[in-house]
Amino acid sequence: MLRMAYRVGFAVALLGTVSPAAFAVGIGTITEVVNQAYHTPPGAAEIAAKVDDTLVTDETLRTEENSTISVQFVDGSELSVEAGSEVILSDYVFDAQTTASSGVIDLSNGQFHYNSNGNDDSKIALQTPVATIGIRGTEFLVTVAKDATVVDIVDGAVEVKPRGGGKAIICEGGQSILVAGGRSDAICGDYGSFSTAAGTPPAPQVAAGESKDQTGAASNKEAPAPGKGKPSDPPQSSGGGNHSGHDDGSNPGKGQGNGHNKDNGGSDNPGGSK
Repeated sequence: MLRMAYRVGFAVALLGTVSPAAFAVGIGTITEVVNQAYHTPPGAAEIAAKVDDTLVTDETLRTEENSTISVQFVDGSELSVEAGSEVILSDYVFDAQTTASSGVIDLSNGQFHYNSNGNDDSKIALQTPVATIGIRGTEFLVTVAKDATVVDIVDGAVEVKPRGGGKAIICEGGQSILVAGGRSDAICGDYGSFSTAAGTPPAPQVAAGESKDQTGAASNKEAPAPGKGKPSDPPQSSGGGNHSGHDDGSNPGKGQGNGHNKDNGGSDNPGGSK
């Protein structure tokens, strides 16, 4: 009896030393690491990120300057954490029966590139200190500064709600959204009209017969003429590169250049126009 009690006590003590992440279900995998990037499983110490590392709910991802980390979630959607950024996969949950995801991803600070890849991510919310971003089958870039959030929409639609009671807005591909504080109303503008690490790219093409309304959206919803559609990558700027700065262009929506240089319209000046 004494020996059995000892074995039980030893097993309990051993379980107490195991990180909660060891029992958690994987929600995503790291697919690319450039330079210095890290992740912190819940209840564990921060470790260097490596390709094929499994991520779980409530895990934190962090990058140093000139570094990026790319993640593919189990539903096929992708998130790229750009240089000098931090994100927490707060309560991300994947339902294998419905093949749909739900929950909140906290974008603490920095720049991010999200692509749902055609999956139903309508129950996923990206949250910044001043705004909540609703996903509608979308690809977009996010810049999170101290008191402002800018969303540059490459494709699809995005709803942004200020967290302090400001008026929400829905904008579409080829537009950008600015929330300059939780109590401020969200506003739409042409793609790149608000200063971000992506610079100020040219406005997307508009098909013949279309016109833009006051928010910059095309009022005619018909498919654009051949050669006039929105590109799969965000429009390139003439100054300073875009969100990634990868020279090999291996990630979608990322081009060459030092996109995170503050002198090129970085996140320190999220509200201004270039």
